[in-house]
Amino acid sequence: MTTQTAWPENAIARYLTVGGATIDLTHDTLQADDTEPNVSIVHCGGCLAYSSSEWRLHADQWGDGSNWADEAVRRWAQSHAETCRAIPKPA
Repeated sequence: MTTQTAWPENAIARYLTVGGATIDLTHDTLQADDTEPNVSIVHCGGCLAYSSSEWRLHADQWGDGSNWADEAVRRWAQSHAETCRAIPKPA
């Protein structure tokens, strides 16, 4: 199964659910006044479930913590994609 839906401009990774929806991994800011990304987020386009991981929770490890946060949400996205049967809403 494939999808022709265009990737959002800021998507870093994309997963395809068994129902045909997509789960996109993006970086965002926690607060409106933050000037740099500091959280990794995945959103399911079918059932609207999501997961997030703050970089600051992992910043004491390598770099700014984005690698660790990305890995955490990637694991969630992979697991969710394997079981989510929600069908994406037509455009």
